[in-house]
Amino acid sequence: MTTRISRRSLIGGITAVGAASLVGCQVDTGENTGPAAPSGTEINFPDYSTELPAEDVTFRWCDSGDLKSVYEKAVLAAFTGKHANIKTDYQGSGWDTVNQVVPLGIRNGSAPDIFAVPNNVPAATAVNEGWVQPLEQVIPDFDTWRANFGENAFVPGVHVFDDKVYSFPLSSDRRLTYMSFYDSANFAAAGFDDPVSQLKSWDDLHAALQKVVTGGKTGLMIASDQLSGIVDMLAQSAGWQTVTGMDLRTGKYRYDAPQVLQAFEFLQKLVTDKLVVPGFLSLKAANARSQMPAGKSGMIFNGPWDIPAWKRTGPDWKYVMGPVPSPDGGTDWVQPFAQNGANNPWVYAKTKYPTVAGQILNYMGTPDGQRMLVILSEGNLVSLNEQFNSDADQPGLLDANAKTASDLAAKIMKVAPQAAIRNPDVAKVTLVRKEVKPSWADLMAGIFTGELKGSVEAQFARFSAQQQESLEAAIDTARAEGATATLDDYTFPNWDPTKDYTKADYEALG
Repeated sequence: MTTRISRRSLIGGITAVGAASLVGCQVDTGENTGPAAPSGTEINFPDYSTELPAEDVTFRWCDSGDLKSVYEKAVLAAFTGKHANIKTDYQGSGWDTVNQVVPLGIRNGSAPDIFAVPNNVPAATAVNEGWVQPLEQVIPDFDTWRANFGENAFVPGVHVFDDKVYSFPLSSDRRLTYMSFYDSANFAAAGFDDPVSQLKSWDDLHAALQKVVTGGKTGLMIASDQLSGIVDMLAQSAGWQTVTGMDLRTGKYRYDAPQVLQAFEFLQKLVTDKLVVPGFLSLKAANARSQMPAGKSGMIFNGPWDIPAWKRTGPDWKYVMGPVPSPDGGTDWVQPFAQNGANNPWVYAKTKYPTVAGQILNYMGTPDGQRMLVILSEGNLVSLNEQFNSDADQPGLLDANAKTASDLAAKIMKVAPQAAIRNPDVAKVTLVRKEVKPSWADLMAGIFTGELKGSVEAQFARFSAQQQESLEAAIDTARAEGATATLDDYTFPNWDPTKDYTKADYEALG
């Protein structure tokens, strides 16, 4: 039976990390339009046996837009091309629109037929409150369709609720949040024609940025809301093998690990030595990345969503990208991640056109649908199924920079185990978990602004302990309400962070 929790109490009690996982780990990049579709690409919509409306109708889809919009609009157009009486209305205007349109439509009984769950509403709320319906009810030949995604693609508490599949990962979240993007001209002027191969260690990077700054440019472009994420990535380059701060081999949080302090001290040194953009504490990530094509800074740590944006706003700007350098210059470090997929669509429970939704979503999950996702996004989005990515990798169809970013993510990012896959009742723990305040992001920003005083090492240790206490308290609360989850569900002694965790690894735990 589904545990019903009021939306207000659920949202108030959930952690920021928990909310992200329940909504599907979708990242708002601040861009609402995708790249232009490559020429010579065409979707051939298949025939399905399910009966469609015979009258003239309009089918509505609403999500945040961004990279996926080119693909989604192409699929919808292809569907209308095959079924002329069924018009489609796509709204992809950012999360602010989603957050307003979807709840209002739910209240009025007129929500879009397919939508993204608002990013301030946990997916469990949408399920429990009857906003959405299981995909088994609408997608034709569901079992065959589901098999296209492979093992562990559908995650309890993210896509699966009460053993029913409500959504699916339209694209993969194996995308590095932070890579090194180097301004080619500025680094060449500083004596680095190939910064990716020349700058392997943190010391290399520090020295290079000094030369860039001496040459009259700012060094590292960085924003206040990136500090915690960049420290995390630097710590991972130093060997901090955790997922959202937890060492899954022990089930313990390790924000107090020496690699985290080492990473913080390196970033702090860049700030102290004036090798970052002045006024970075008042900058937001969207503003920082938009300044890069102007050529006034040496580099930025950022993700692959900037590639199509820069292609539009700075087509003449030249840059190269590579991994974040490591302390010793090693290139074999890894970033474990919880693979939940991205851009998850949901079907409105009261849609008048379930067969339309079913046929469109079926196509999107087929081998051809996933291949076209990659092609129409020029490789900026990839499928969870690597075979479909390989099928899409045809000469002239994928953007070279997007492919570099995808290949780098495939090398560095490794699928980590998830407690919710091991025991679906873990989702109930996430729902009742209280947020630790200040958050990791707020803590990092407070230290850099000077608002938080005292030993940095002690603050990291306290935050780690608070996270552990928060988890264990939530487990106790969930168990008191009938959940079976325990701390053991978060402990994976057979986890090797350098490899993808597989179904066989789960089964080996017994």
